[in-house]
Amino acid sequence: MSLHRSKTSRFRMLALLALAGAMLSACTPAPAPSPTPTTAFANEEEAFAAAEEVYRAYLLAAAERADGDATANPEEYLSGEALEADLQSQRNLQEQGIRIVGPSVVHNFTGLDADLSGRVSTLTADVCVDISGSRVLNEAGTDVTPNNRPELGLLKVEFSGNSDELFIARSSPSEKTKC
Repeated sequence: MSLHRSKTSRFRMLALLALAGAMLSACTPAPAPSPTPTTAFANEEEAFAAAEEVYRAYLLAAAERADGDATANPEEYLSGEALEADLQSQRNLQEQGIRIVGPSVVHNFTGLDADLSGRVSTLTADVCVDISGSRVLNEAGTDVTPNNRPELGLLKVEFSGNSDELFIARSSPSEKTKC
């Protein structure tokens, strides 16, 4: 009898251990799935549309900041050289006692080059900006906008990021002369 009892006791003990183990493993969360690497954009059309949207939002925020909106932050659309250039431009304007008011808007946006092969994309576009609605004012509020200033300006703009965060990384006058 004692042999049967010890086998039964061992069986019950193993059953209890198995049940306890199952209960503990049920309380342990499953490992989080690891993200699958994807490209930053599905295609060039999507990437250039996002870049144009970012540039338009940047110009709007810049105009709002110039018009005194303390909550406007065009710098949130910038990174790297573009951010540094914007900060330096703001310092220069302040030192000269001038400010730019009124909107500049995208007249035309032409995608030139896109590298979508990695998790971070780089894009280059020619952006024709209509600056006819903006004015340069001195400290007294007098309009000192040059009379011969063109209404349109063409910039070569580089973007960097992905579909969640795309930034203007660099901006310079385009090699092309007209929009």
